[in-house]
Amino acid sequence: MTPAVLVVEHDSALREILERVLHCAGFAPVTVPNGEEGLTLLRDGVPARVILLDLLDSRDFTSEQQRDPRLAQIPVLVTSAANQAWPPGLLADAVVKKPIDLDQLIARVRALCGATLI
Repeated sequence: MTPAVLVVEHDSALREILERVLHCAGFAPVTVPNGEEGLTLLRDGVPARVILLDLLDSRDFTSEQQRDPRLAQIPVLVTSAANQAWPPGLLADAVVKKPIDLDQLIARVRALCGATLI
C-alpha cells in the first residue's frame, strides 16, 4: 500500500510542488490549504502515515491532533522558513527549513513512514 502523506500548506504553488514531488517519490499525497481542513479529513478517516505541516498552521493543528488518540500517533514534519520563530508548545517529529531541499524532505518523510530509502 502506498503511504499517504497529508500536506497542509497555505501557499498553493508550494502545495502543488510538494504534491508532485511526493507522488513521484512513491507517496500518495493529500493536500489541503489549512490545518482546519486537514484535521477534518483526518477525523473523517482519511488515512495518513505522515503529516507535512506548514509552521503557520502548526500550533493549533498539533494541539488538536494530540487531543485525539487516533491522530496523535501520526508523525508530523513541520516546514518552516529559516527566520520563523518556533511557537512554544509545538510538537513535531521533524523539521525541514524553507526553501525546502526536496531530497531532504523525501528522506525525512521516508524515515517517518519507516520506509527504506531507495
